[in-house]
Amino acid sequence: MSISTLTLTHITYTPPEAAEPLFEDVSVTFPRGWTAVLGDNGIGKTTLLRIAMGTLRPDSGSTAPSPATLIIGYCPQNTDERPDNLEDFAADWSPETMRIRRDLDIGDDWPWRYEELSGGEAKRLQIACALATRPDVLMLDEPTNHVDEATNGRIVAALRDFTGIGIVVSHDVGFIDALAERCVFFERDHVRGRNVTAVRTRPGNYRQAAASAEHDRRSSDAALHQARHEAARLEAVTARRRHEAALASTRAHAVGAAMNRKDHDARNLLKLHKSLSTDGSAGAASARIAAQRDAAQRRTASIVTAAKRYDGDIWMDAEASHRTELIHLDAGVIRYGSDSVVAAGAASGMATDAATGMTTDAATGVATGPASDSPVDAAMDTAVDAAMMGLTIPELSVGPHDRIGLIGDNGTGKSTLCRILLSRLRAAQPAIPTLSIAQNTTDANAREAMRELASLSAADRSAVLSAYAQLNADPDRLLAGGSPSPGELRKLLLCLGARRHPHLIMLDEPTNHLDLHSRQALARALAAFPGTVIVVSHDRAFLRDAGISTFWRCEPRAAVIGDDSGGSGSGSGTILRL
Repeated sequence: MSISTLTLTHITYTPPEAAEPLFEDVSVTFPRGWTAVLGDNGIGKTTLLRIAMGTLRPDSGSTAPSPATLIIGYCPQNTDERPDNLEDFAADWSPETMRIRRDLDIGDDWPWRYEELSGGEAKRLQIACALATRPDVLMLDEPTNHVDEATNGRIVAALRDFTGIGIVVSHDVGFIDALAERCVFFERDHVRGRNVTAVRTRPGNYRQAAASAEHDRRSSDAALHQARHEAARLEAVTARRRHEAALASTRAHAVGAAMNRKDHDARNLLKLHKSLSTDGSAGAASARIAAQRDAAQRRTASIVTAAKRYDGDIWMDAEASHRTELIHLDAGVIRYGSDSVVAAGAASGMATDAATGMTTDAATGVATGPASDSPVDAAMDTAVDAAMMGLTIPELSVGPHDRIGLIGDNGTGKSTLCRILLSRLRAAQPAIPTLSIAQNTTDANAREAMRELASLSAADRSAVLSAYAQLNADPDRLLAGGSPSPGELRKLLLCLGARRHPHLIMLDEPTNHLDLHSRQALARALAAFPGTVIVVSHDRAFLRDAGISTFWRCEPRAAVIGDDSGGSGSGSGTILRL
């Protein structure tokens, strides 16, 4: 079925556990081409997509055409959700699907080992499966989560070829600028003393639409300032007239009390004061001023402005560790799937003579040559055996004030290194207070976080929710029940962890699922943290804003040693460069 628009009209939706609607009377039209949907975490973006797909029924409103008459391709936020058509995709070797495989660089065996894929690889496969349905409407929820810069470009190129109605929920500015023709903003407005959700469509990519939104906000702020000034002026005029009338009345009473009834001049003066305090025209003027004041106050209350945002100050008496070293790893190889570092010589069956510098095969006793002067290169040279595929690392040390960014392409071992670092932290004696959040969170994580929040004392819960609000999240919505969105869950986990006074924070792809304002708030929070920070991210701007000063890069070994055949974490191994 070929359609030109998908229209949602007067949609209102209230979550089952909530007392108030998530959004009310929302109308939006999606034409052919790509539309980006943006807004804060938990504001209702994914919910609107589910209503448009027909998997969620709204309180009121309609969708046209009916979702039941359409082929809808969908890519969810979380990579742990296997595509429904994964097996069909694996067996589909049609020219169209082969092109999708090539465009997104999908490995032939990926559908059969979905659980083993990196986050970026799984995301690519989810998108490929959605495209392979030949949809009328293609809906993608955070399609660039987990992916590196090169993969991001592949995804953009593949999606540009789609000719149907494309809807993408994303907070990736570069991605939206490269793809979208219009933007639908979910915005929190402050009007008549309460915050409400409004949905507005603006033409252009993100930068163009955001400039329009900023112009609207500035206009609203100026109108509010002018209205408040006018209301204050009229209130002052009204107060002055009341004061003048009261003075006239007081004088009249004073003159009357002291007046000789036979004194005609005094009686005329009394009449004058009474006229000033009760004059009909003066009273009418005062009434007009009061009406104008009331109208100005109503105008002030009705002006829509952006809801207040916060600055990300969440730390509760945080301090750095007093230890000189928190983690130490010797040079060696972290085998994929392992939680230990194998010394490079032992891993490869090679040994190095400390006196001669010669490397020897431990099994045959045959000397093969001098060892490299560089610990990294020596580890790399002795780890080429396919039986010991893994991440080759130099000697690593993490101090109490280090701020480390772990970067590299998908599948090069970043999460593997995080896992081994965490295992060393957990084994440390005495224990090192640590806050870590994994790349992928689950429904089980959400349930456990909500249970922990509910178990806190009233004072501790208030502190956590105050910190949660500092990350531009809504505590009231969280307390209303239900499951937090992936972005809300990351904020909640961070705030719950903050109350444990960590000395080290380790975050794997922390900007996944976070809206733009929350990314900025999180970066400010990390920059203010006085202890050790280790962050895995593809977002260089975020790392810069978070105060990251040291970078560890994971690279395919083939790219390092000059093999032009490529390479990945599952091919010839990877290496960590400092």
